[in-house]
Amino acid sequence: MKFTLNQYLIVFLGLLIIALFILIKYGPKDKTPTPPPAQETVANGKPISTEQKINPQHFYAPILLYHHIAQTKIQNSYYVSPDIFQKQMNWLKENGYHVISMDKLYEAITNEGTLPDKPIVISFDDSLLDQYKNAYPILKKYGYPAIFFVKMNNIGNQTLSWAMIKEMSDNNMIIGSHSVNHDSMTNMDQKTLSYELSESKRQIEKHTGKQVKYFSYPGGAYSGETIAAVKYAGYLAAVCTKHKVYQEIINNSSIYMLPRIHIDNEMPTFIDWVQGKNLK
Repeated sequence: MKFTLNQYLIVFLGLLIIALFILIKYGPKDKTPTPPPAQETVANGKPISTEQKINPQHFYAPILLYHHIAQTKIQNSYYVSPDIFQKQMNWLKENGYHVISMDKLYEAITNEGTLPDKPIVISFDDSLLDQYKNAYPILKKYGYPAIFFVKMNNIGNQTLSWAMIKEMSDNNMIIGSHSVNHDSMTNMDQKTLSYELSESKRQIEKHTGKQVKYFSYPGGAYSGETIAAVKYAGYLAAVCTKHKVYQEIINNSSIYMLPRIHIDNEMPTFIDWVQGKNLK
């Protein structure tokens, strides 16, 4: 029996459909890896996920940002003299402000605790030696906690030593990460980004014996990819350099974009900025 051309075409199409069905059902699967699960970390002895649910909230809690605490002939924007720094700390005390730790702020954001009236967080970047020599004694004098974000390429090179970092960690100060090399992370490849986040965290934990929970973006620069990498590295929160006194928590990513006020060597601007006035 001879087949017509149309019959040949019908048989061919039928076989093609069967082959496609077999390929789809039994062929090789997509090898794209599924996203890793949220990292589980520990805070106050309890497991906490970096993907935990956070209720939207908006509250006053300025995070102050300092770099050098030192006297120079020309006080540029990265230097606050020890005298002015002490006056600023004293002003907070005399005007009813409560200096809290980064842990307390984190607990308030995640509904694990409450804040006192007029809360303030004090932070330092760059692991600078004058922070230990000039700021740390003043903080101890007032009983104020603070968080020091350290970068690895500064440690021991005429800056903070691991012994100094360990001492501060043992005396009411929190140590956070400011990366290894302080390079901008917004266009960093994934391998380098992972190294900068995980290696700095690993080294600090090794030398302090404490979990590193918080990260400060080098230069204050970040992106969606950066935030995802910070979460995956196991950090609970991260700070940037937006000048705001209110913490606005919209979703789970908001805790990785906490604003800070960069403080300069003046009392009038300090008083205004702490109160949310005339912010740049």
